Amino acid sequence: MTIDTVVVGAGPAGATAAREIAARGRGVVLLDRARFPRDKPCGGGVTVRCASLLPFDLAPVVEQVVTGAVLEDRAGRRVVRETGVPLTYLTQRAQLDAYLVEQAQAAGAEFRDGQHVRSVVQQRDGTYELRLAPRAARAAKGGGPSGAGGEVLRARTVVGADGANGVVTTQLSFAHPSERAIALEGLLPCPDGVPAWLRGRVVLSLAYLPGGYAWLFPKADHINIGLGGWEAAAGARLRPALDAYCRAHGFDPATLVALRGHHLPLQAPGMTVAAGGAALVGDAAALVDPLSGEGIYAAIASGIAVAPAVDDYLAGATRDLAGYQLALTRELGSELAASRDLMEVFHACPEPFAFALMRSRRVWGAAVALVRGETTYERITHRTGPIAATLGPLARVARRVSRRRYGAR
Repeated sequence: MTIDTVVVGAGPAGATAAREIAARGRGVVLLDRARFPRDKPCGGGVTVRCASLLPFDLAPVVEQVVTGAVLEDRAGRRVVRETGVPLTYLTQRAQLDAYLVEQAQAAGAEFRDGQHVRSVVQQRDGTYELRLAPRAARAAKGGGPSGAGGEVLRARTVVGADGANGVVTTQLSFAHPSERAIALEGLLPCPDGVPAWLRGRVVLSLAYLPGGYAWLFPKADHINIGLGGWEAAAGARLRPALDAYCRAHGFDPATLVALRGHHLPLQAPGMTVAAGGAALVGDAAALVDPLSGEGIYAAIASGIAVAPAVDDYLAGATRDLAGYQLALTRELGSELAASRDLMEVFHACPEPFAFALMRSRRVWGAAVALVRGETTYERITHRTGPIAATLGPLARVARRVSRRRYGAR
């Protein structure tokens, strides 16, 4: 039997794509190599802007509603900003991803966890053959006979949601992102609850590392503590920098658990994310926001955007999924470009921008509006008037400055 669509990877991008495609009456199989629920290295922040994309409430998996922030600069100066309205919902990826998968199943998608896709090959007739690894461990988990596996699935379309180095990207010859940031995070257990001063707030330490920042994100019974930056400039410094960051906030780094590092792929202009009946979404399409490092918004947005193109292709209305590439460029392209330009300028000379964010109510208000989905990077840059026209060239100069200062990226 040939399936309409196989989605590889059940994070926010894959689960959303599966839900949206299945809701259109298509047969969808959603695969993930891990057993669910499973955790992922991620701050677990879902902005109000992101949550507004979903047709259901995230309340069942929200552990903190963020209404304020403690902003810090590299000199250790800090300011507390409060809004009185929700900015971000903090969750854990284990719960969030499982919940999004449940929504996909409710829409008609079939979910199979513990399924490692070994290969994806396009056949002469345009369909795709996916070969799965044997599920030797299933019997021990009580899920079926040991050794049952090596199954082959055939699909008319494939959506890769398994990361920048995933099997879909690699075996269907999509280009890998040429630039990446890197992050390291750990969890600080708080069995009596997080400190009162941190409830409903996040801590953002601006430009703590070249090309990045550090953070404290409170959850129900722990704090997610992490930092990140450009891979070449920050890689070797991550662990000692994280230890120092913990101590600066009165926490013992030895008490951190679940210490994990991960890469953040940054999309290059013109990167191909659709070819034939295959498409990439989320991190596989390198859709991380360059300035904030946030990836869940674009993951969900891309999962929504791919569905109409898949539906048209399956209906025979189009010859490929190029419509998804166009939709992604239209809906996210200019935003990612503006974010990248702002990121380059900010990290080449972070002090004045950090000062403006911390001290200017107008700049803070723009940041709040951005997180809440009331404005965009593009609108913010256009409001600067003459500066908007020079932002691109200025970003290129800033990039060269950063390369000389921190090394190639």
